[in-house]
Amino acid sequence: MMWYFLFGLFWVVAFFISMQQFLIASMTVMWYFSGQGAEMSDQPGDVSLCRAIGWGMWYHLGSIAFGSFIIAVVTMIRVIFEYIVKQYESAGAGESPIFKAVACCLRCVLWCLDKYVKFITKNAYI
Repeated sequence: MMWYFLFGLFWVVAFFISMQQFLIASMTVMWYFSGQGAEMSDQPGDVSLCRAIGWGMWYHLGSIAFGSFIIAVVTMIRVIFEYIVKQYESAGAGESPIFKAVACCLRCVLWCLDKYVKFITKNAYI
């Protein structure tokens, strides 16, 4: 049951971070296309946080939830891997240089996968 709640925590945290990234991107788009960045802008644009939240909740909620789900899955894989490594080391078998090299390589691969997935989802929201 602990693993289930831990995954839920990762998913909720990733969802809030993803929603924040979407809100920043959508408000930037509203600001840019309203003409507020132009030198000759005479009329104020219509940039609204409430409108950005509405766009995110009404039109893009599924995309944000799916992207945060993928991030949560990768994070959960990393946590499970670290748990297995810690259990293996506490059993006394973690002193082998081969084990340390393999664990280090797998940590690097999982870290790269995590960064890649976060990069792709952030740019997908934009």
